[in-house]
Amino acid sequence: KIKYSNCSVIAPYRDINGFMFRVVNPRDNQLIEVEVTVTLSFKRKNSQIRDFFLLELERPKVVFLPSMWTIVHPINSSSPLYQLTENDVLEKEAEFIVMMKAFDETFSQTVYSRSSYRDSETRWGQKFVYVISQDNDGTIVDVGRIDETENAELNRVLVQA
Repeated sequence: KIKYSNCSVIAPYRDINGFMFRVVNPRDNQLIEVEVTVTLSFKRKNSQIRDFFLLELERPKVVFLPSMWTIVHPINSSSPLYQLTENDVLEKEAEFIVMMKAFDETFSQTVYSRSSYRDSETRWGQKFVYVISQDNDGTIVDVGRIDETENAELNRVLVQA
């Protein structure tokens, strides 16, 4: 029952850009040892054959998922997305395939969840809005805003000669 953001984004990330999406556990059960993998599927030019690339993630595993997690693939020189434009990704009919695995303490068993983001579900030049605040009772995470994004200027990637 993991809730995934309805869209993914290509957003500024440190001094480069990153592919990102959000997940949250909307239930009261405790998920531990949460692992995620993201595979990118591209259609070959003039072909129906697809190529698959396992994306390197900023953090592929968290010990505990108490609230919201923004999963990030840094788009660096080793990324299959490196130097691609939004049009390039649309032409390749990209799909980002997400697999999550966690241990559910309530049922004492390993659980799995999967989702995907099509190229048309990825917003370029957007970033997720910060949804964490503090009050007298502690930290508040507004999970109802999991999908909220705002404009963000992408970092220019300098090509080294």
